[in-house]
Amino acid sequence: MNNELQLTKLRRYFNTSGKRYSIERENMLEVIAGMKGEFTLVELFKAARAKGYVHAVSTLYRNLFVFIDAGFITELRLSGGRTKYVANTGQNGFLLCVGCGKLSRIRLPKGFKAIQDELYKKHEFIPLAYNYQLKGYCSKCRKKIAG
Repeated sequence: MNNELQLTKLRRYFNTSGKRYSIERENMLEVIAGMKGEFTLVELFKAARAKGYVHAVSTLYRNLFVFIDAGFITELRLSGGRTKYVANTGQNGFLLCVGCGKLSRIRLPKGFKAIQDELYKKHEFIPLAYNYQLKGYCSKCRKKIAG
């Protein structure tokens, strides 16, 4: 998603949700868009701090949920109470092994988008984000529990 389209989406979210739009939040969007793969709150904080956008982790933490609600970040709940985040970039889902904690990104099948679109239309719903995460056992852990 290009930067101008992201800014438009962010402004629309703030306008409709009644939350305050600020240049600081716009700067945070820039940092989020630049994150590659899965990241932790600490990694996001370091990236934002390196650009001079955030000085306290509490500021980032308060705003993190705004970006999750707006659909720019997906929160991934991992085994052992750990949490990672990923910038929303497209039709991806995740497989999470509850045995070893391995997280694998998967490409959702082409028909999946059509099903989503049908549901959105049927319920007159405008989507912001989705989180498709399957939990189970990877091949290594499956062998351990089977044997």
